Amino acid sequence: MWAVCKKELRQFFSSLTGYIAILVFLLLNGLLLFVFPDTDILANGYATLDKFFELAPWVLLLLIPAITMRSLSDEFRAGTFELLQTRPLRRSQVVGGKYLASLLVAAIALLPTLIYFLSINRLSAQGGIDTGGTAGSYIGLFFLAAVFTAIGVCCSSFTNNAVVAFIGAAFVCFLIYSGFTAISRLPVFAAGADYYIEMLGIDFHYRSISRGVVDSRDLLYFIAVILFFLVLTENNLSKHQLTARGSSRFRWIGWLGALVVLNLLASQFHYRLDLTEEKRYTLSAPTKKLLGGLDDAVDIEIFLKGDLKAGAKKLAKSTRELLEEFGEYGKGKVEFRFTDPLTELSDSAKAQLFDSLQRMGIQPKTEVVQSKKGEEQTSRTIIPGAIVHYRDRSFPVDLLKGASQSDEANLYNNAEALLEYKFANAIDKVTQRSIPVVGYVSGNGEPLDMRVYDLIQNTLKKEYALKILPLDNDSIPVIPPFFKALIIVKPLTKFTDREKLKLDQYLLHGGNLVWMIDNLYAEMDSLRMDKETTAYDRGLELEDLFFKYGVRVEQELVEDLQCAGINIIVGMQGDKPQFSLLNWPYFPLLQGSLTHPVSKNLDPVYSKFANPIDTAVKAPGIRKTILLQTSAHAKVTGTPAIISFESLKKAPDPALFTRSNIPVAVLLEGVFSSLYANRISTGMADTMARLYNSPFLAKGEKEGKVIVCADADIVMNEVTPRGPLPMGMNKDIEYTFSNQTFLENSLDYLVNPSGILETRSKDLTLRLLDTKKVEEDRPFWQFINIVLPALLVIAGGWLYQFLRKKKYQR
Repeated sequence: MWAVCKKELRQFFSSLTGYIAILVFLLLNGLLLFVFPDTDILANGYATLDKFFELAPWVLLLLIPAITMRSLSDEFRAGTFELLQTRPLRRSQVVGGKYLASLLVAAIALLPTLIYFLSINRLSAQGGIDTGGTAGSYIGLFFLAAVFTAIGVCCSSFTNNAVVAFIGAAFVCFLIYSGFTAISRLPVFAAGADYYIEMLGIDFHYRSISRGVVDSRDLLYFIAVILFFLVLTENNLSKHQLTARGSSRFRWIGWLGALVVLNLLASQFHYRLDLTEEKRYTLSAPTKKLLGGLDDAVDIEIFLKGDLKAGAKKLAKSTRELLEEFGEYGKGKVEFRFTDPLTELSDSAKAQLFDSLQRMGIQPKTEVVQSKKGEEQTSRTIIPGAIVHYRDRSFPVDLLKGASQSDEANLYNNAEALLEYKFANAIDKVTQRSIPVVGYVSGNGEPLDMRVYDLIQNTLKKEYALKILPLDNDSIPVIPPFFKALIIVKPLTKFTDREKLKLDQYLLHGGNLVWMIDNLYAEMDSLRMDKETTAYDRGLELEDLFFKYGVRVEQELVEDLQCAGINIIVGMQGDKPQFSLLNWPYFPLLQGSLTHPVSKNLDPVYSKFANPIDTAVKAPGIRKTILLQTSAHAKVTGTPAIISFESLKKAPDPALFTRSNIPVAVLLEGVFSSLYANRISTGMADTMARLYNSPFLAKGEKEGKVIVCADADIVMNEVTPRGPLPMGMNKDIEYTFSNQTFLENSLDYLVNPSGILETRSKDLTLRLLDTKKVEEDRPFWQFINIVLPALLVIAGGWLYQFLRKKKYQR
């Protein structure tokens, strides 16, 4: 076999045709990837070779047939195959030698493309290129070339015409590569056999492995297809044999059956290796469990389609790859499609669509496009959202909601990191059989007006069975255990011991609490009316309860240089007031945790007159996690404090903002102890146990969870003459912060046992190109990636011919 292989290699590299085929492959790749604007990697802005691995299969559709077209057809045409049979070679050795030689040529053609990897890595501004993921992609490309080579050798065995062999190989490669995918898209197979039909095609398995995920099923598929065509080639050669060496007419059918059975077994028992540095394609255990338990089809409609900028296009690609993974673990029950609902809609129809999507919670986004520096800017609207359908239920997914938006590149990168959580959470919500009951506590002045409209209507009622719990009602002596969580929002009057006992025992019996409190009286209404107000203690008398939890809400106000702005009248122009937007340190923009899934990768949370939380209070067995905190440039003001707009007349002195990361929201977890241990009477304890079937506990039966947030305004909304604004929206800058996402995550963490929220902890490195270096040195890097690979092939060919000539001159 090796002798046949060497003969083929000498023949290929002794003619100009072989070098031309490789040069055309490299030049075409170079032009597509570094010159043509629609596929230019340098213009994409990301340090990745994804575009190369997308385009390479189509270029290989021409290169591989050009390499293999003469492998057997020329033997038939020249009559040398009969001479080959006189050698002590089996048909399998002949086929194997021809195949190996062609595959080595294809591998040699791919080697110079490593220059692309080195160039992009050199041009990376941060993060570098994903070496592991790229290595996995090259493995996929090599196996794709191996399959195309087997098909090419097989087609060459059917004819003595090299041109016919080339055309036949290109057609069969194209058909098996993308034909099954095209067939699976037919409406007749929708939500049925489409997934399994697509699995028969090369494209499905190549896309899977080219992401950097090496799956035993994909490798076995490639090996099976290669063996099938090689066996078919060997069987086809039997008709050219001068003497029969055993019947092999139907042997290839037996091979095919064996390979099919082997692949079916591999689908049940398989192993996969995620080579990407962030393990971005490794789904969490809760997600796998959720998808594996689906009992009906889930249909997902994604609107992120059309003419997109690089960031949105990359997000769409990542969404497709993730949902393909969902489909695999969901055993074909997760169906998805990308649509562009804006196509051919009138302006009025688009406005109605946008309004409908916004009511569902999906925010359209306007992208500003500028092809080159100095050119006119244009804008277009995209819809970065999706709707998950299950039976008669639907759940919206805003792909950008809650993602940290320090800049556009980070926005899309953070959105990618949240993709698994958002889609898994949506599927979990639409498929859950029972809806958790959440109680909204009243009785101590908690608002039930338009200030909590968004909280109640668009958050609590949307995802939970909401019940109002009047804590001051004596007819409710104990809080029923069916409440999965209670939320207490902005109480105004003090809590009695009886009320605190109810909350204390509810927690110790396994309940969960969310405290959203304003410990101090400090309201914008009073400030706008009188130009100044005094912050003072509300007298809620919750200090002892919180102390038992392990925290203390301070009688102070937080000020932060990282803050929201407000419009202030700074003068008059005629009879009209002149407004100016000024930063208001009393409105800090809080940062999320770096590690906890509730607030990781979260856009800032908008707060007003927040109080600091002291976490140094000892509470044995209680774990404390800071969920929201100030920036590194903050301070606190003691009370009573006078808050006045006069302070805005001069800029804040940064030298005074010396405190960093002041906690404002804290998660407490563990087995809590009762505030009323050794304080409750025996008669009361007996009454609770016998009459109310809720025995008094001095220590919790199991772990409980409490979230203490020292600013109730985080979950409240402003009200304008036109109606309530969304939670977290600052009307002066017309921007909505991540307050609602923070609350949704908090409640989900407390009541959802599936663990889906843990997937928010995933990190993705932002891998960007150095735009300055790209812009300044673009011609140099175009030369390196277009000309240098070709020069390497020419130099290699000259060296080979030189050594060969020197060898035969001796």
